[in-house]
Amino acid sequence: MSGVLCGVPIVEFSSFRNNQDDESWEKKENFDRRSHPINIAPLKGAIDADPVRLKVLKVLAEDGEWVTTADILRAARHVRAIVGAVTIGTILNGMNDLVSSRLIISRTSLTSGIDWAEWRINPDWLEPTRKLLQMMSRPKFQPATHEDFSGKVDRLLGDTT
Repeated sequence: MSGVLCGVPIVEFSSFRNNQDDESWEKKENFDRRSHPINIAPLKGAIDADPVRLKVLKVLAEDGEWVTTADILRAARHVRAIVGAVTIGTILNGMNDLVSSRLIISRTSLTSGIDWAEWRINPDWLEPTRKLLQMMSRPKFQPATHEDFSGKVDRLLGDTT
């Protein structure tokens, strides 16, 4: 005890803290903003299978800002002529279901309806999504064919050096 204040003993707790810095007792605010990690790998199969999904994801990942349904429709119709707002909503909600998260978020006014909704990739997952799209845009591996080796085998086997 360090003393008495108004009849109540004052207890010094510094010995219980092992003389650690005060900051070790304070709550740290430098934590990851993502509430929980998500696996965006399942998106690869979905966008491989459907070029419209790929185009929609590319439009959303382009600048990371809000994109209207009309803008997404315009881009999707370059890939497939008959695409509507319901299809776009289904694609976007399906991508969220694939990754079991809110990868793609939306906003709309109560008076505008789904045709004027705006969509974007969750800012926490924008870079991983861009990396996935970049990975998918790389040229695919082409296995060697018999024509690639014609003449080369004879030349290699006939080389006596």
